[in-house]
Amino acid sequence: MSPFFSIVTLFLSLAVVIIAALQWQVARNKLRLDLFDRRYKAYDATRKFLAGILRAATFTDSQLFEFNACTSDTEFLFGRDVVDYLAQIRKCTLDMRLHVKEYEPMPVGDERSRHVKAQHDELLWLTNQLTAMTQIFAPYLGFSHIH
Repeated sequence: MSPFFSIVTLFLSLAVVIIAALQWQVARNKLRLDLFDRRYKAYDATRKFLAGILRAATFTDSQLFEFNACTSDTEFLFGRDVVDYLAQIRKCTLDMRLHVKEYEPMPVGDERSRHVKAQHDELLWLTNQLTAMTQIFAPYLGFSHIH
């Protein structure tokens, strides 16, 4: 075999290795982008759910169902901090609804006032989450750590 064929084989082998490395990098970046898209959907569903609560000071069953459907797989996409945070939002919204159901039929008095205040406190916390949620989700949505 001539030296020419050996050199050509070497260069072809080198080209194959470079192409394989580039394909691996493209696949890795696509995986990151796909993960970002799925995470952003959970972030956006949370933002929309909280914005709806802020507008109406309540929520519908369909809004809660949509929020739950869009965030149901967060345990596979996020760390424990986000999973626990979303559980806290769910609990707070349901507690808020419970307080409303409790105080609506009650006559004016201390017990009704206690439920009204509790409902107000839950609503205030949920309202504050529209801005606070960004800090919770940011470590999972930023591209600054991707090289």
